[in-house]
Amino acid sequence: MGEMNSKVHEKWVDAIRGFAIYLVVLGHCIQYATSKNYDFSGNLVFRLIYGFHMPLFMIVSGYLFWYSLNKYDLVHGVIAKVKGIMIPCAIWGAATYICDILTMNYRPISVSQYLLYTVFSNWFLWAIFYCSLYGFASKHLFRNNILGYILILVLNYIIPEIGNYAGTKRMLPFFIIGMLVNRYQVVKKISDNQKKVIAMIVALSITYVITVKANCVELITGTIGSAAAILLFYRLCDYFKLKILCMLGEVSICIYLFTGIVFYFWIKEYCRISDACRYRYKVLYIVLLSIGLTALAFGIGRLLQKNRITSILFLGR
Repeated sequence: MGEMNSKVHEKWVDAIRGFAIYLVVLGHCIQYATSKNYDFSGNLVFRLIYGFHMPLFMIVSGYLFWYSLNKYDLVHGVIAKVKGIMIPCAIWGAATYICDILTMNYRPISVSQYLLYTVFSNWFLWAIFYCSLYGFASKHLFRNNILGYILILVLNYIIPEIGNYAGTKRMLPFFIIGMLVNRYQVVKKISDNQKKVIAMIVALSITYVITVKANCVELITGTIGSAAAILLFYRLCDYFKLKILCMLGEVSICIYLFTGIVFYFWIKEYCRISDACRYRYKVLYIVLLSIGLTALAFGIGRLLQKNRITSILFLGR
């Protein structure tokens, strides 16, 4: 969603996005491809994933947004975000609505129904858009002063959860964390000492597992889990290419939105595995299904990338 100053930043950020988007697909597989009677919310892997994967996405979005903040003035910045976020949101909203009409053909076609799909589906895109507006406000009203961030956070929690705003209320703190991480080069400063990095990753990971088991709030698990993932991948990119994850990260928006449609309309209706199957077969099924869907969505994303018009419409490029 934003511009990057170096190939190093591009590499570890894309690797994290690729890692996070696979966790999204895996989590949705556990939720929608297991039997209807399965208590997926009690699954430790599911709880670990949902404890930090969306906060991680939002921190990365805030990190990248910092480059946009320094590149655009207020008007051009908002226009850029409308093009980069709202256009794909409208297009994928239309795709979701069409799928609903095709699978439930008694539903009448109307502009109002389509607008409802656009507003209430793809909540994460709306959250990024609203957070971006807050980010531009912090620059042009408060000159990126820390006090301005505090006031924005207070305002965020005062605003009622009307319409599709609930996701923004949850995600804005992580978006601001991402902006501050980039602004003060936190990751680079910490990663300069390898021993401290290793110790911190281990400590954060242990703390994260403990907090997830204790069913703590998302703000705690999201921050700890995201910090561990960012520090880990920042160091890994010094030693490994992580090409597959980077490639997934480049089309993460397509993987997220396409698989979301597939899960909602088909996987949960026709592809659930029976409770009668043995546990190891269930695990194998979930893993293979998550990999297969990720690969399919990735292929579609790459095809959309090749055409300028489809890239703009579906990927916000």
